[in-house]
Amino acid sequence: MLTPEHTYLALLIVQACHLLHHRLAKRHISLAEVLSATVLCFPPAVVAFPAVAFISVHLLLIAVQIVGSLWIRKLSPAWT
Repeated sequence: MLTPEHTYLALLIVQACHLLHHRLAKRHISLAEVLSATVLCFPPAVVAFPAVAFISVHLLLIAVQIVGSLWIRKLSPAWT
């Protein structure tokens, strides 16, 4: 069963791996990474939002990060 705590931890891990991928691929970050980092500033144990809202946002951002990693060359500008 998915809980906000599980999806929060999953987003944290995916975000860290995605940012490492940006570093290794020498690509700039985008608004998606900033949005994910902002969401991670509000852990479910501290902020009182409905569980379904937390889970939905976390899963959506995980999907965005995975798609971003798969298409990093097309979606992110290279360092110059």
